Amino acid sequence: MRDFRDAKAMAHTVRSFLAHQNLKITNSQSLELVAKAFGVSDWNTLAAAIRGEVTAGRTEVATPPGAIDAGIRPRAPRYSTELELTLQHALSYGDARRHQYTTLEHLLLALTDDGNASKALRACGVDLAALQKSLTDYIDNELRAIVVEPGRSLGGSRPSAAFQRVMQRAEAHAEQMGQQEVTGAM
Repeated sequence: MRDFRDAKAMAHTVRSFLAHQNLKITNSQSLELVAKAFGVSDWNTLAAAIRGEVTAGRTEVATPPGAIDAGIRPRAPRYSTELELTLQHALSYGDARRHQYTTLEHLLLALTDDGNASKALRACGVDLAALQKSLTDYIDNELRAIVVEPGRSLGGSRPSAAFQRVMQRAEAHAEQMGQQEVTGAM
């Protein structure tokens, strides 16, 4: 989970599931259940922890705070230093273009410069120069709809839901493989 909306979606899913089981709970109760599942005392504490992660500096984007992990499962694999830099580059591509969201295309463009990812891409026969050109053209020309108007407060490009899911899958894959570190090759 990377932001506040994901936790609320989880609470909605819990409430819907229980409703299908003929167990009616309020929205507040479902929010409290999600908070308890993450090992925190209440919803407000969880929301504050997540908000702190969302507004944290860019160097902390890849590292979830310990308050949320709270022993529900074994410690998730950490991102490699190189992958953290790659994620920073992806976010900076979105920031530089004043995009509201950092998309999978921004991530893939950044991964073309990541040592582990580029090695894997080349092994699959990918022409990195052609891919970079194609992605840059697409980002610059086709993503105009997500450009924030001049004068509006941006505060930094946020990872899209798809971007976040890819990162969560990479973590899950590394965990399943018994890896302690997530790299660009995951």
